[in-house]
Amino acid sequence: MMLWFIAAALILILELFIGTIYLLVVSAALFGAGIAALLFNSLSISILVAAILSAVGIWWTHGWIKRRRHSDNEESARNDLDIGQTVKITRHLHGANYEVHYRGTLWQAQAQNAASSDAPVSQTAVIVGKNGNTLLIQLH
Repeated sequence: MMLWFIAAALILILELFIGTIYLLVVSAALFGAGIAALLFNSLSISILVAAILSAVGIWWTHGWIKRRRHSDNEESARNDLDIGQTVKITRHLHGANYEVHYRGTLWQAQAQNAASSDAPVSQTAVIVGKNGNTLLIQLH
């Protein structure tokens, strides 16, 4: 009977070191099996409860993670400290491409909202993303 609770505690401690939510689900399932062992005093019922709770919990957790996962591009954009920073346009190259001054050097940038007319030199813009080494900017 107590082995279910000990196993649940050990799996919970392991989950704290590894950091996966799936082991938390298994720990909860083993805790549920321990409660079933206290109520019914049957090993087969406890094993069945642990298996069902684990399967349902892992299935639900997998769906929950899948719904909340962001794309790789969105994750990298969230962690990029350059996004939202202001750059100074030094010259217009062609089309929507500009040369900008940022962090003490010149960068190539591509305007996302390029108007038909050229942006004046020394105008500022905001970095909204990156495409390789090219900054994606939003003109003011």
